[in-house]
Amino acid sequence: MTSRRRQPPNLLKQQLKLSSLIIPEYYAAHTAIWSGEYNEYLGDGGRGSLKSTFAATEHILLIMRVPNIHGIVLRKVGNTIATSVWPEYNRVIDRMGIRHLWKQQKRPYTLTYLPTGQTIQFYGLDDPGKLKSIAVPFGYFGVMHFEEFDQYDGPEEIRNVEQSVFRGGPFSFSFKTFNSPAMARHWVNRYKREPKPRQFRHHTTYLTTPAEWLGPRFFDDAEALKQRDPVAYAHEYMGEVVGCGQ
Repeated sequence: MTSRRRQPPNLLKQQLKLSSLIIPEYYAAHTAIWSGEYNEYLGDGGRGSLKSTFAATEHILLIMRVPNIHGIVLRKVGNTIATSVWPEYNRVIDRMGIRHLWKQQKRPYTLTYLPTGQTIQFYGLDDPGKLKSIAVPFGYFGVMHFEEFDQYDGPEEIRNVEQSVFRGGPFSFSFKTFNSPAMARHWVNRYKREPKPRQFRHHTTYLTTPAEWLGPRFFDDAEALKQRDPVAYAHEYMGEVVGCGQ
């Protein structure tokens, strides 16, 4: 008798509303991701814009909705996982009220969706050998999140990773989130200017984030910097390219 994996629960039946997961600024991006017209989300901007939170939310939703795929979350340096993407993804799971559906494992960092066995695995690119040896118990890697995208070595490194991870399977999607580098000549700023037909580009700032998500101190500090150093404010909080160069 052939065993069958249980189908993931329907989030709508659990009455998880979109408005409880993401802020209105990201509604159009959510629609774009689920339209099937795009295979990449390029999210840049300033501090407090929730772009990483949005990517984590959508990544988790995709794993729960698309059968047989697994996810991978990357940082350039592996020892930053514990203080960045790992707590971020777990905060999202807690906010969604689905902690009972996910198992945590820290060696290596892995989240397992218990109803199906699908995983989200976390790696650093400072040890390329680890990435070459990653595997999944069934299916294939279908979602990848490059956090702090500007910290990687350049487009060639990104292509090599995507070619290694996305092998087979009908579905693939990349999230690339970062604070915009100040200098125009940075490779990421050039990457943003290159047209990609299936890429959804989204620039966000803290100004669209509800105050309760950030707290009053965040807004006070932003306003203080705006008055004291407008150029630094434009870069750090508005995500603007303020340096010269090509």
